[in-house]
Amino acid sequence: MRKAARRRDMAPTPEHLTAIRRSITTTAARFGRRLSPECIEDLVQEVFLGLWQSRAEDKLNYLPYVRRVAANVTVDSLRWQGAQKRRWRRHLGPDLEKVLWRPSRTPEEIWIKREEAQQTLATDRALKRRVEWAAKQYARAQAAMAGSA
Repeated sequence: MRKAARRRDMAPTPEHLTAIRRSITTTAARFGRRLSPECIEDLVQEVFLGLWQSRAEDKLNYLPYVRRVAANVTVDSLRWQGAQKRRWRRHLGPDLEKVLWRPSRTPEEIWIKREEAQQTLATDRALKRRVEWAAKQYARAQAAMAGSA
């Protein structure tokens, strides 16, 4: 005969919740970040999920341990967000342009394409303004990326 699984309950008090929220906000402040209330609530849920998965329900009453878990969850989240930003910036660099835009094979074909583009721009003022605007935006983005690197 199989034994019934033991029910695992976690009943946090309001003191637990405020301690966890405070730990999350102070840890984020040490990293120079302010988190939205939604993000803080998500991290509180991750803290409880981590405690539950590690079968540490009995340690819930030991607040220094819970605060340390909350700080670790916050640091992991902030590091993950930073890695996502770096990964996103890497795709905006000039290498993406080189990968997506393959020039024609011969210099003559390149020259012909440039001539056609110049003639099109010379005849269509609206298109010329849009191209100039896009070039300015591209230059600003490049300058911003060079300044942050």
